[in-house]
Amino acid sequence: MNINKNEYMENNWEAIKQKKIEHLEKELKVFVGKLDKIRSNRISLEVIRSLMVTYQGEKKPLKAVANLRISPNHELVIHSFDPKTTPLISKTILDSQLGYKVERSTKDEVYFTLTPITTQIKEKLIKEAKLITEEGKKNFRLIHQDIKNWLKKENSLSQDQKKTYEKQGDKLVKDYQEKLIEAEEKKIKELSS
Repeated sequence: MNINKNEYMENNWEAIKQKKIEHLEKELKVFVGKLDKIRSNRISLEVIRSLMVTYQGEKKPLKAVANLRISPNHELVIHSFDPKTTPLISKTILDSQLGYKVERSTKDEVYFTLTPITTQIKEKLIKEAKLITEEGKKNFRLIHQDIKNWLKKENSLSQDQKKTYEKQGDKLVKDYQEKLIEAEEKKIKELSS
């Protein structure tokens, strides 16, 4: 009977742990996505493609209404599928505050260049990256607290089991915090290059 109870608790912990991993994974994706959206000195087609444009009454990613490419002159080139949307697409890119400016345009293509990052802008963007990371770490700490609260409430676990599971929870959250810090460091390096 005792073995079954231990197996049950082990399975229960594994289920809780898996839910927390999924939650941590989701949070990491959100915060790394926020870091990715901070402008840098390089054109990022991925970031531009994901910008949302209101087209025919619904929000669509920019990639659904235009082709994007980088020209040999290192310009962002947007070719809209419908020439009527060209001004809307341009406004979306300019409003995104990613540092793009219109270089020239035709009926259905717009050429953008990146404005240089000044020291003042770089400092502001680094500060923004650090704030995003802190917000993410705060969310990770809340998930960590959920794990600890579950362990405290679980009366059927021995003290040894609780300590073992708590260490696993500590390591799990620490690993995700380190992944977020790596993403922040990558962004800061990108901004500094």
